[in-house]
Amino acid sequence: MVPVARRNLFAEKGRFAISICGVAFAVLLVLVVLALYRGFSRTGETFELLPGSLWIAQTGTTDPFHSESLVQAADIESARDVAGVAAVVPVLVRQMAFSVEDHDLSARLMALDVPAGLPVDDKIRARYLPQRGVLVIDRILADKEGLREGDVARLGAVQLRIGKVQPRSAEAFEPFAFLSYEDARRVFGLEDIVNFGMVMLLPGADETAVAAALEARLPGTQVFTRLEFATAIRKEIDESFLPIIGILVAIGFTVGAAVVGLTIYTATIERSREFGVMKAVGASAVFLYRIVASQSAMLTSAGFLLGLVAALVVARLAREAVPDFATEFRSLDIAGVLVGTVVMAFAASLIPVRRINAIDPALVFRA
Repeated sequence: MVPVARRNLFAEKGRFAISICGVAFAVLLVLVVLALYRGFSRTGETFELLPGSLWIAQTGTTDPFHSESLVQAADIESARDVAGVAAVVPVLVRQMAFSVEDHDLSARLMALDVPAGLPVDDKIRARYLPQRGVLVIDRILADKEGLREGDVARLGAVQLRIGKVQPRSAEAFEPFAFLSYEDARRVFGLEDIVNFGMVMLLPGADETAVAAALEARLPGTQVFTRLEFATAIRKEIDESFLPIIGILVAIGFTVGAAVVGLTIYTATIERSREFGVMKAVGASAVFLYRIVASQSAMLTSAGFLLGLVAALVVARLAREAVPDFATEFRSLDIAGVLVGTVVMAFAASLIPVRRINAIDPALVFRA
């Protein structure tokens, strides 16, 4: 059965290669689009990685990307007396233009006033709490703007040295740059106003109860959980990007199914006499269908492997050319595409099966 299927496919090696490339292109399209969605859906992850469980913002604030929040510094001080609160960290955030070696660029600057005695993980401190005079950026911003460690950034009258470039963050659209709280005060020109308060809770504290107590104590503010903040940031991507992803995935699978179906159908038609002989000598319809299914399986397996390798290579090259091209390949997505490819293969084999069933065994005896 398998030798027959293999012989049918390799009878026209050029067509077989083109068919594999067609399936591979469909797999490539689906995998890259899914990886792109996964990459951009991580937007807002910075707020999940920071140690705060709750965020105090001005009433009416939607998220730190699409709205402004101004909170009195005195209110942040007052919030520290609420039961269950371990610490409240004043936070300054602002989208701001600056220059590096006469090159103008823009980033979202963030500074956190973490008390010196507050225990913070070393990785958090290295990435989000730079020393005075240092600006911490990630690989996306560095590659996009051609920045290197040691470059001098000029923010008005303040000059900051770019520290160690951190790995790529989740904020592809809105890259963050972190500076010390003292430097942020000078750059932003704020004294009694902060943008947010990052609340760290005592062990065992009830998050919902503390949030309600904070809102009751601080009129004119609202409290978000870290998940609510991140979800609000991702909302625009989920609502606008996800439907497009669904359409492109459907197109990819349709293209793949059409390529497999056309190839298997053509191979079946060209071997009509052979299938007639098999039926004449007693081959069952199930046996013949298994030959066609084997052809589909071999074609789609080769196409899937080629498409997977191509997707990884294309994503890497695209990321080098366009730093904002944020992709994340997940094992579950790859497995899902593999399952979808198998379904596509067997669905595409149904058309030529109907042709086989219609073959008259007497065809073999004709001149």
